[in-house]
Amino acid sequence: MPLSEVFLTMLVTSGFAFLGAMLAVCYKSKCVRIACCGLVIDRDVQGEEEIDTEELRHRNNAPNTVNV
Repeated sequence: MPLSEVFLTMLVTSGFAFLGAMLAVCYKSKCVRIACCGLVIDRDVQGEEEIDTEELRHRNNAPNTVNV
């Protein structure tokens, strides 16, 4: 019995959503080395942490203006 097009579309879309969510988690994790299914990714986390710290410092130093 063949699968309907709606089910296949839902299955493929769910797979891409899961993959996207996993990539987002890997990016936010600040891991130095990620290995999955034979694919190894080495990242320069120190540079990313410096950029995040600078953005946070800039955001905290910005004047808080409230429109009334």
